[in-house]
Amino acid sequence: MKTLPGDNPTPAQQLHAAITGYWRTQVIGTVARLGIADRLASGARGSDSLAAELNVHPEALFRLMRAGLAAGLFVAFPDRVFALTPMGEGLCANVPGSLRELAIIQSSPSHWLPWGHLTEAIRTGSSPMKAALGCDIWEHFARNPEEAEHFAQSMGNWSELVASEVARTVDFSRFARVADIGGSHGDLLAQVLRAHPACRGILFELPQVAESAKPVLAARGLTGRVDVVAGNFFEPGIPPAEAYLLKHILHDWEDDASTTLLRRLHAAAPARARLFVVELVIPDNRNPDPTHLMDLNMLVVANGRERTREEFHSLLTATSWKVERIHTTASGTSIIEALKA
Repeated sequence: MKTLPGDNPTPAQQLHAAITGYWRTQVIGTVARLGIADRLASGARGSDSLAAELNVHPEALFRLMRAGLAAGLFVAFPDRVFALTPMGEGLCANVPGSLRELAIIQSSPSHWLPWGHLTEAIRTGSSPMKAALGCDIWEHFARNPEEAEHFAQSMGNWSELVASEVARTVDFSRFARVADIGGSHGDLLAQVLRAHPACRGILFELPQVAESAKPVLAARGLTGRVDVVAGNFFEPGIPPAEAYLLKHILHDWEDDASTTLLRRLHAAAPARARLFVVELVIPDNRNPDPTHLMDLNMLVVANGRERTREEFHSLLTATSWKVERIHTTASGTSIIEALKA
């Protein structure tokens, strides 16, 4: 049986490709981790010369890059020469829309190993992270700072995909201070401040993330406009602001923890402050949708969840936030705007 689908794959071939999809994940992640795409960015190269530069086994690298053909990353020429496809270019670092960091983190222990325990997650309804790694994902990152940095970078890249839409969709010029809660390195906040020069920003993050965000903000010329505040959003200490950003934060947590966070925000917020929740929203229909897989991913890696429009409305209303509107964007991310009631 053909193991890879052709132009008209049979159902069995489609199923085989789906079953072995994790092979491609690791191929893509390894190509990203080795920085191969950047070395091919200026043109085709032979795998043997790349192996010498990367200090890896030449035959093994050739086999990896040949497998990359099936993953859609490369095209091949005689004498073991390879070039990037447009898809493969997305693994280059520091290019608009780069997915290099996402490829690395999705093929790393924090995301890769827990998915091997999916059956346990379905049986128990809880994340299998401790069974897979011996701790939750945040403790794992604290113990593995290099992996944590890849995670932060991948979240930053994802932010770049949606941040310009958020900055363009919402008029932040009406707010003196915009606080990005759990905003990693401030990628979303930076877009908002560039689009609205009169605003000041607050980046609120865990101490280790806050410290690593400072040079990133300085490189963007935002040191004078952003106050970096270290803290935990489940505890008192969230700074006051006229507007708050929560981008891809609530999906990390089940309803009880999300309720605690939203109440902490409500208590810290001045009267009439606004909250902008930036999240995927599960569509209210039965058609296949990528959010269904993302929802399962959040169960596996963080004991979190994606939510429907009604679930977001209930969560915010229960914590005294009044939902005023939901903005949809071309990226598929929604912006839920709520007022402190």
